[in-house]
Amino acid sequence: MNKLMDVLKTLSDETRLRIINLLYERELCVCDVMGILQIAQAKASRHLIYLKNAGLVKDCKEAQWMHYSMNRSEQLKFLDSLVYDNLRTMELYQKDIENMHEWFKQKNQCDS
Repeated sequence: MNKLMDVLKTLSDETRLRIINLLYERELCVCDVMGILQIAQAKASRHLIYLKNAGLVKDCKEAQWMHYSMNRSEQLKFLDSLVYDNLRTMELYQKDIENMHEWFKQKNQCDS
């Protein structure tokens, strides 16, 4: 029961919900979260660590970059409904997805 309480407490923050919404689309590094949500590095890192500590996301280090992705498990299946049936119907979260697509479009142009 304590684990569920930790997850629910974690989900009570709008920034963390916005990050989860993005991570449902793809793996992201801290710099991606910063750019897409227009937040400071310290804030992005703090919220990602909070999500990781609650078991909602996992991380993977690649060179100097830390990449984050959703921790897909049966116990967290209820998040599918939260994201697709609720968050994605709200303008802020839809805008975040649009910003993410634009972010990667610009990022890919710089890499070319």
